[in-house]
Amino acid sequence: MVTFKSPEDYTAKNNTIAGLFNIRDYSETIDAKKAWINLGGWQSWNPAFEVEPGKKQPSLKNKAIRQWNTWLTFPSSKFEYSKNIVLAQFITYLRCEEEYLIFASLNNLNQKLPPVQFVINRKENTVTVELADKDKEWKKGDLMAQIEVIKASSYFDAREKLEKIFGSSNKESPFFSPRFEQISFLGKNALGWESWYNHYEKINEKLITDDLMALKDTQNLIKVLNKSDYFDKPVFQIDDGYQIALGDWEWNKKLFPSGPEKITQMISDEGYIPGLWIAPFIVDLRSKLAADHPHWLLRNKKGNLVPAGMNPRWGANSTFYCLDLSQNEVLEHLDKLIDKAINTWGFRYLKLDFLYAGMLEGVHKKACPSYQAFNNAIQVLTKRVFNNKGENVAYLGCGNPMELSYNNLPLSRIGCDTLQHWESKLMKFIGWNGRTSAYLNLKDTLGRALWNKIIFANDPDVIFIRKENCTLTYAEKLLIATVNILFGSQIMYADDPATCNSKEEIELTEKVAKLIKIFDKEEFAVYQTGKDIYKVWSKSGKYRGEISLAKNNHYVRGLYEDF
Repeated sequence: MVTFKSPEDYTAKNNTIAGLFNIRDYSETIDAKKAWINLGGWQSWNPAFEVEPGKKQPSLKNKAIRQWNTWLTFPSSKFEYSKNIVLAQFITYLRCEEEYLIFASLNNLNQKLPPVQFVINRKENTVTVELADKDKEWKKGDLMAQIEVIKASSYFDAREKLEKIFGSSNKESPFFSPRFEQISFLGKNALGWESWYNHYEKINEKLITDDLMALKDTQNLIKVLNKSDYFDKPVFQIDDGYQIALGDWEWNKKLFPSGPEKITQMISDEGYIPGLWIAPFIVDLRSKLAADHPHWLLRNKKGNLVPAGMNPRWGANSTFYCLDLSQNEVLEHLDKLIDKAINTWGFRYLKLDFLYAGMLEGVHKKACPSYQAFNNAIQVLTKRVFNNKGENVAYLGCGNPMELSYNNLPLSRIGCDTLQHWESKLMKFIGWNGRTSAYLNLKDTLGRALWNKIIFANDPDVIFIRKENCTLTYAEKLLIATVNILFGSQIMYADDPATCNSKEEIELTEKVAKLIKIFDKEEFAVYQTGKDIYKVWSKSGKYRGEISLAKNNHYVRGLYEDF
């Protein structure tokens, strides 16, 4: 492990350059010019795949919708990507053939230090360590960064070395990490249904309860898998659309007249773990919270509100803002919100979304760097591992800064949102690389496969079975399911079970269930061989195949032709 310490007393006005690595000092065979470079990723929606030699990484900004430009960029960075400069965060690697040189930040493994960006200079063959430490007061000799440099001769060698450092979700492993204990009640892998990727924000009480009842009466994936040793009790998660407004996390009585308590009781009675979506850090200015507590919102030096982004699904005036997480009143508000969701409403699986907003920079009322305010807030949000009845509670992180989250949110989304279409054509046209897209989601899932069951229990998002309201082909649906099974730790789907019952849909359901059971005890590797072409194989050597995400040529070959 290489450590960097503060050379003097000072307050960081912008990001600190903690140190520099010369790649040649660590490997005579890895050359940044010739290497595939993994991007790691600042937050879970960032592009996270390998950049080919000589290619630029995807842009993280959008000229058309500037409110999105804070989503994916490392805060206050001094650097811009180019043909020679690649920007990666938390854990990155350079790969030549099957040899890896990994740079991993240990800044939040046992301590609470600033998150790290690795600035990889292909021309100079160097890696610069940049810290998101703006407003941090350093004393001479303070520990600023801890970086592990790992040489690995193969994918599985890389996994084994990362597991020794960060731990494992496998209880049978000698490196099992206690942070995974809080989600172990979900089973070896989590299984469930959620409302977003079919109904999106257009939900109501009847629709939700109808879907819940239909899961009992139809030949759906949860019913087929529920008795498997692979899963424990499934999750039934209600997503965006129930709330009065962003920031006003009360139930809209016009849409849900019975209130949440009755619904969670129904979910529990049907044998599911009740789940709920909340975006605790963001606020709509039309909300009662914004009107009653304007001083809770983060502002810049000019006193203007700091925009956290925009979402067209939330109406014409859809720009939203973020809370100032340094304030004790805000932390108390978050604590009460989570307590209500768990102990009053009865939810035991909380999807915490848009968490990147907690790292936006502004003038905190209680002066501190953003990463410290974020760390305090995440600990408040996730401190309840049991409800008042003694039942386990789990959290899913989404849109969360990866390095700051893995200790408190071991179950995490590890890619951009998926979609019931291969691509979002409009978002692709305007050049937005944080867009919802089945294609980009798969690239991210494959790009962060190395992390699964070590850094996070990877949530690759949902699979699709349905034909209604879905343009994905049978082959694309099977491809998505296969990638999720091989490289994920959670299988979720969002189809309407009452209408997803054709012969083709039932056949696909049974095939996906069979694949899950067949690959249950296998561990898979992935290796990119060309643009959007991947070789995959099992550690046992029993299975080998190829995955293609290439344009107009989406397939899985070799893994299950005999099934």
